[in-house]
Amino acid sequence: MGKLLFRFFKLLIYTSVGVAMGLSVAFLDLSIFDLSVCFLVQLAVFVMVHEFAHGKVAEMNGLRFTKLYAGPIIVIRKDKKFVGIKKNKLQGTYLGRANIENGEIRSDLEFDRHVIAWKRAISAGPKSDIVLSVLCLAAGIYFKNPIIIISTIVLDLTMCIPSYFYGDGTHYKSMERDDIFTVSVMYSNSIIGEDGISPDTEKYLVSRLENELEKTEINDDTIVSLSIAARTLLFQKILDGKYSGYRIEEIIWDVRDGNPARFKKMTDRMYFRNLINTAVLYYTCIENDLKKAQILFRSIKNTKHVNYVEKNDFLRSQYVLGMRDNKDRLLSHKYRNPIFNGCKSLEDAEDKMDEIVIEYVDKMGFY
Repeated sequence: MGKLLFRFFKLLIYTSVGVAMGLSVAFLDLSIFDLSVCFLVQLAVFVMVHEFAHGKVAEMNGLRFTKLYAGPIIVIRKDKKFVGIKKNKLQGTYLGRANIENGEIRSDLEFDRHVIAWKRAISAGPKSDIVLSVLCLAAGIYFKNPIIIISTIVLDLTMCIPSYFYGDGTHYKSMERDDIFTVSVMYSNSIIGEDGISPDTEKYLVSRLENELEKTEINDDTIVSLSIAARTLLFQKILDGKYSGYRIEEIIWDVRDGNPARFKKMTDRMYFRNLINTAVLYYTCIENDLKKAQILFRSIKNTKHVNYVEKNDFLRSQYVLGMRDNKDRLLSHKYRNPIFNGCKSLEDAEDKMDEIVIEYVDKMGFY
């Protein structure tokens, strides 16, 4: 039912956009070229302001705003000022992004402060969309310019509203009601910092994540958050050469047995693939149980891996199972997410993971 409603919602949006543009060109005698140019200009402005709002509010609440990604460029920010621009490798998965980093999180008080800061930062983007939309519509009405009005409506329908319901709005609501999702966000946004994550922050967040994992019931409402948390912890267990523990393995097999259909949104299914691929590495490199790894791999071998993290993990899975010699691809680092270049803790973790899988494959003599 949920999937059907989602498709109906998408159909409604795209139909509305087509009708709005078609009627505008046909009855208002508007130029499709002028309308397209206005839309693209507004799109660029909305993306820049949206992402800047995320970063600026985060900065005002004690977090670090270090980069602003906007289409083909990255604007570098240091000491609360923009200090340089460099080219960005477009990914097709987002138009813009504010790189926000955490400070130290070593206690419950510091954790709670970060959660408040993140909630404010997340809500700042959609608020900026509302303000810009109102200003554009007011300008269109005041100057009697229907192109601005139609362009704003199309932009709201195609980007602003979907972004809220399936992006920032979803993240905000998840942080409001989902403790394990919140801890996962705090951990991931600590590890992507360019200065690296401190041992005290890592120890606190891993411990808190493990506690949340133990007390959270496995069901369709929690499966996405549990998958994110289990994958995060499992990755760390592999790096540390430790056994995963019963709870993580229970989640792995519950996710596998339930199949991707349990992940209602298409965007959530990447968490299914992320966990399964990481579990393949765990069962091969840590438990040396090739049979379990092969069983899990069947769940994702014919599915499309969309983003960089998924693709890199999939290459590792193929490699440790002796299916394909991906060593050169892994060592080239070209399948890693370019937006995390320079993030010391994350790069160190990825380098160590590659060392572990290469050592395992060499020991097995697959190639």
